[in-house]
Amino acid sequence: MDEGRFPPGTLLAQRYRIVSLLGRGGMGEVYRANDLLLAQAVALKFLPAQWTSDEPTLARFRNEVRIARQISHPNVCRVYDIGEAEGATYLSMEYVDGEDLASLLRRIGRLPRDKALEIARQLCAGLAAAHDKGVVHRDLKPANIMLDGQGQLRITDFGLAGVASEVKDIRSGTPAYMAPEQRSGKEVTARSDIMRWAWCCTRSLLAAASRRIQATRT
Repeated sequence: MDEGRFPPGTLLAQRYRIVSLLGRGGMGEVYRANDLLLAQAVALKFLPAQWTSDEPTLARFRNEVRIARQISHPNVCRVYDIGEAEGATYLSMEYVDGEDLASLLRRIGRLPRDKALEIARQLCAGLAAAHDKGVVHRDLKPANIMLDGQGQLRITDFGLAGVASEVKDIRSGTPAYMAPEQRSGKEVTARSDIMRWAWCCTRSLLAAASRRIQATRT
């Protein structure tokens, strides 16, 4: 079983006790940990080990913290702090005990109409809070949408986000969910997030329906 760089039980920064590896992606590994100081569960997002000496990447990571901390809303994953442990840079954030929308769709297929509408409503509320602060997510997709056991939604991973007026690398993001203007290298705005929201929902729901149709034909 893959435990990542930090096995369960590892103590980091004399404060965080690693519980388990939650996942990994292009911007690093994410662990569940216990914050011993505040006695609560948190998620720790670490940059890949080979990137910790790359100043542009670290600057982007710090920018993620600066941007994400501007947003305070029940449908946006809260970001707490940034730090270093054993030569690695990490971001501490709210731990969501649940699963991402991509995993949910793979597990159950098409969502019931009322559930889909509720997810869409919460997602719009979280995006509106970010847009009110001038923040564009820029990588909205089912894997970045977490749902807890009570059905509460959180938008996560602002690693590719940027204040709209400061965006430099405007083509950053997951190609399959990019808005047309993002694909062509044009300016990315709040409207791009709205397009990505509609596109990711449509692709996910249609893909789930397609898998069920194919299953009935085999």
